[in-house]
Amino acid sequence: MSKNHTIHGLRGLCALMVFVGHVISMSINGGYLTFNEHSTLVLAEIGVDVFFMISGYLIVQSLVKHRKVGQFFYNRFIRIYPVYLPLLVTMFIVGPIIHFDWLANLTTSEYILNFVYGLLMLPGVFPLEEAVRNSRTLSYEFAFYLVSVIFFVSLRPLNNKYVKWILITIGLIISMAVIIRLPRALFFLTGVLAYFLSEKYNFLPSKFYSLLSLIIIYLATYFGDIYFSILLGVFFFYLVIKEQGYLSSVLKTKFFQYFGTLSYSFYLLHPFALFPFQRVMSKFNLPDFVSVSITFVGGLLIATVISHLSYELIENRFTNRFLKRKKISNVPHVPVPAPASAPQTTPVS
Repeated sequence: MSKNHTIHGLRGLCALMVFVGHVISMSINGGYLTFNEHSTLVLAEIGVDVFFMISGYLIVQSLVKHRKVGQFFYNRFIRIYPVYLPLLVTMFIVGPIIHFDWLANLTTSEYILNFVYGLLMLPGVFPLEEAVRNSRTLSYEFAFYLVSVIFFVSLRPLNNKYVKWILITIGLIISMAVIIRLPRALFFLTGVLAYFLSEKYNFLPSKFYSLLSLIIIYLATYFGDIYFSILLGVFFFYLVIKEQGYLSSVLKTKFFQYFGTLSYSFYLLHPFALFPFQRVMSKFNLPDFVSVSITFVGGLLIATVISHLSYELIENRFTNRFLKRKKISNVPHVPVPAPASAPQTTPVS
């Protein structure tokens, strides 16, 4: 599969949108900003929603074009755990020592159980506490991987038709459970639908439409209409796939390509970069905008540096040297029809 530079840059934009939202929310929680955070929380929510779209598109694209379930799961594992696992271990070592939030007063059994929950990516889909901030979205990513594979296998020729229907039923049950828990998980389906539309059609409208669609998605989400955002998201992401419009040109710049490369590490690590500012900025008698500006600039610099190191040392060198991603052979593309109940439910493909 050739690299889509617009999608890659979109990852960077989403990571930065989440970062901005967290700068404001952590400044408020730190006590040095009084502000209605709804507008910036929406920014962070949309960043996550578009991450879900990207996952929906890329994961189904990979399964449909390459048909390698074992390799798919292996590649997902080495993509996510090498960065996530050290953070999880760090939180369970340091958290109790510094009395961080819910990690402060755990019994031994609670400590072990919560570590296992985190290890299995259960917080998120299940109402459990997360140790690594933002990791709850990974729980939905894993649910989507599972549902995608279940539907994908059910669409292949099977000797027993009852197995096919059992798989479809299981996939639907998991999908409904996840959607009830988090309706925004439907944005995964947005990416799936955009994939099949992009394979069938080549409609290229005005170059303003992708940027305009993103603005309307923001406004719809701001006013609480996520279902309109989900529907419009299909059109928006179709344009992203086709790499059309002025937004695509911006996302292809070196700035967004760089943050697209760092996006997964940046997404998981930036709360660690912002945490010291949240703790100390309230101790200085500075105007709100100065405190928030310092948090933003300092947090961005630290988050970028540690994310760059994480990418180079863990995502790149460690993974390539010790956990070599299995190359996917060039299998001829065999179109697979998408049923109405196609995969319905990850910052992370």
